[in-house]
Amino acid sequence: MLKTRLCDILGIEVPIILAPMGSATSAEFAAAVSNEGGLGGIGSLSRTTAAIKRDIDTVRELTNRHFAVNHIPPVLDAEAFRHTLQARPAVISFALGDPGDLVRQAHDVGARVMLQVTTVAQAVQAAERGVDVIIAQGGEAGGYGGTVSTMALVPQAVDAVSPIPVVAAGGIFDGRGIAAALMLGAVGVNIGTRFLASKEAPISDEWKQAITRAQSEYAVKADVLNDITPLPGTAGFGTVLRSLRTPFLEEWGGKREEARRNSDRLRDQLVSTQQAGRLHDTLLTAGQTAGGIKAILSVAEIMRRLVSEAEEALASAPNPI
Repeated sequence: MLKTRLCDILGIEVPIILAPMGSATSAEFAAAVSNEGGLGGIGSLSRTTAAIKRDIDTVRELTNRHFAVNHIPPVLDAEAFRHTLQARPAVISFALGDPGDLVRQAHDVGARVMLQVTTVAQAVQAAERGVDVIIAQGGEAGGYGGTVSTMALVPQAVDAVSPIPVVAAGGIFDGRGIAAALMLGAVGVNIGTRFLASKEAPISDEWKQAITRAQSEYAVKADVLNDITPLPGTAGFGTVLRSLRTPFLEEWGGKREEARRNSDRLRDQLVSTQQAGRLHDTLLTAGQTAGGIKAILSVAEIMRRLVSEAEEALASAPNPI
């Protein structure tokens, strides 16, 4: 079975992490990945405190394996973070900004700490903070991210922070991507979009189907979202959401100044479509890997394929001449 140093550090069976996506997260989703030997993740971004606390309390009823709870320093929900510390999960992760003293607080309750970064400089700062694992996310990824590609970022981050382990994120949707990440020096992968197109993902069928129909070029940087809702993108690490094209983004993407003037109304529109279960009319968070995803599968089947494909790719890699 596929196993790396990450498995020993995080107490998991295979080096595959479910990206904790705030717009697509639940205790059930996280547990599905953990129960298959990976590390499930619970997201907190743009969620109510009650929903985050509910997932933290519920996930242990669904799995006896390790999971992660993610927090976003630039928009930290202090109450939810206190609840996380009280729950003492095996892993606490951070993204989109420098966690500062939050790393020490997580370590004080016995959790391993992961931080997702988008540049080498951020990776070096993460190492100085004392994190246990650094996730180097390339710009191909869905959600909020930077501009440096995974292929360029991962090996540079590995060299910059060794011996701290680095996990690759962005542009990975199958076992070949896992094998490539390991060849770049990563010890595992953090995957979002492939898991969005799963039966267990807590998102609309329209969103899932949009991913399976998309070409990679349909996944665009939604710069206008930072005009409408400046946080968390304009703070911390300075990131931009990547989404599939939607009517909302097509309308407002080229009218950023007007969007800034109408930010309150547009923000209300985003919230109302989400509450109505029609987020796919406005934002369809997904990475460029959408172009390679053609079927909605169970988490168990996705995990099985990821592992078997990675093992096959590693075993059949040509020897250098």
